[in-house]
Amino acid sequence: MKSAPLPITALAAVLVTAAPGWAEAMSGRNCPQALAGYSAADQRIMLEFSGAPDLSFFLLVEGAGAKFEGYTYPAEEEGGIAGVVLDECPDGDATGEEMAACTVWQGLVRTVTADGKIGDLSAANEPAAGHLRLDGLAAALGERMPDLVAGLAQNEIEILTLSACQE
Repeated sequence: MKSAPLPITALAAVLVTAAPGWAEAMSGRNCPQALAGYSAADQRIMLEFSGAPDLSFFLLVEGAGAKFEGYTYPAEEEGGIAGVVLDECPDGDATGEEMAACTVWQGLVRTVTADGKIGDLSAANEPAAGHLRLDGLAAALGERMPDLVAGLAQNEIEILTLSACQE
């Protein structure tokens, strides 16, 4: 006798149950921040940490045809961690004008808990946050690539969900 196919939600429940540790990794408990990957709900925008202790990362935008380099650093005035996304900046010494031309986005990198509380980005070896918030990313991408982000709501671009772990 042939069994009926499982609906998608039942199949997902079986996979999570059958793969111990997967659910914990996706909640960040077993995934260090430096190895975490995040994506927008539709996966058109993805942020992948490189594994480096300095929490450098790559930002991928579907259709852009490039991986943008990203870096984190202490946000002196605001506190917490800030980030910058760059697009083919010149090597070596660059003028302020050159840096401005190749900067795609710059702002705070915050975490968002399930109940909506905002926090600071974890250290590289600490458990990955479930969600990242990059205020201003929607406007920055809209200026550089309006066709690629057209139709996406601001929160779909600026709040990214943990979706992968490189370990």
